[in-house]
Amino acid sequence: MRLLDRAALRLLERMRLVVRATATSTDQGGHRSPALAQGQEFADHRQYVPGDDVRRVDWKAFARHRQLVVRQFIEDRDVRVYLLVDTSGSMTRGAPAKVDVAKRIAAAFAYAGTKDFDRVRVLPFSSELDNSLRAIRSRAEMPVLDERLDAAEVGGETRFPQVVREFARSNPQRGLAVVVSDLMSPDGWEDGLRLLGGLGHQLVLVRVACAEDDAPELRGEVELIDSESGQMVPLRMTPALLAAYRAEVSEHVARCREACRRAGGRMVVADVTMTSDALVRRLLGGADAGAAERAR
Repeated sequence: MRLLDRAALRLLERMRLVVRATATSTDQGGHRSPALAQGQEFADHRQYVPGDDVRRVDWKAFARHRQLVVRQFIEDRDVRVYLLVDTSGSMTRGAPAKVDVAKRIAAAFAYAGTKDFDRVRVLPFSSELDNSLRAIRSRAEMPVLDERLDAAEVGGETRFPQVVREFARSNPQRGLAVVVSDLMSPDGWEDGLRLLGGLGHQLVLVRVACAEDDAPELRGEVELIDSESGQMVPLRMTPALLAAYRAEVSEHVARCREACRRAGGRMVVADVTMTSDALVRRLLGGADAGAAERAR
C-alpha cells in the first residue's frame, strides 16, 4: 500500500475495530450484537414456546430437569464504517499536507475494519459529499481504496452540516462514523456532530493538526489569503494579535471536542509530524480513540 508503511501495517495486524453493539447492522459479521440468535457463542436458555425451531431445544437440559428449553447464542453482526475525509482547501497546509495525513488515517481505519469484513466506505467532502466510492469489505480490495484515496481532489470550502445531511440521506444504516478534518472552518461543526450522534452512529472525530494552523510564525505587514474562499485580508501581525488568534483556535477546538462528547463520541488529535505507526497507536491503540483494541 502506498498510504501505509510496513510499520503501520504490522501494528494494524494486531488490532481490530471495537464498535458499540447499538451501532451494528442486521447483517452477519464479526462484531458482537445485543441480539440473541443462532450464532456460535452460547448465551443462555429460555423456555420453549410453540413455533420454536426444535433443533434449538437443549435435550440434555430436558433430561436433567424435564423442562423444554431452547439454546440462545450471541449473534455476530456486520458493521458499516463510514470514513468522512475533509478534502477542502485548508487541508493543503502543513508539512506534510494535512490531506495526505487524513488519507493515511482513513486507510488505517479501513485496514482495521476489513479484518472483520466490515463494510468500509470512504466519503471525501468539502462543500459537498462525494458518494462515488463504493464500500469495500476485504483486504483484497484495499489497493482499490488506496488508489481512490490517493486520487481524491482537494479544494473548496467546508460546509459540514450540509455534508452530514447529504450523508444521512445516502447512508441510512448506522455504524461507526469517523470524521477526519482540520476543523479550520469557524461554523457548523456543533450542528453536524449533533446530527451524526442523533442518527445512532458511533462517532470518532479526528482533528488533523499542524503548527501552521495552531501557532503561525508571522511578523509585520502581511496579506493572508483564505485557502478555501480565496478572500485576502491585509494585517499587521503583532504578538498580541497572534496570542488572540491562538486562543481563538484553542477555544474553537475545545467547542468541537465538547460537541463530539455530547454526541456520544470521542475526539483524537493527530499531528502531521507523527509517523504512520505513531498515528495508528494514537488512533486505534489507546483509550483516547475509543474505536479499537488489540486483538486477542
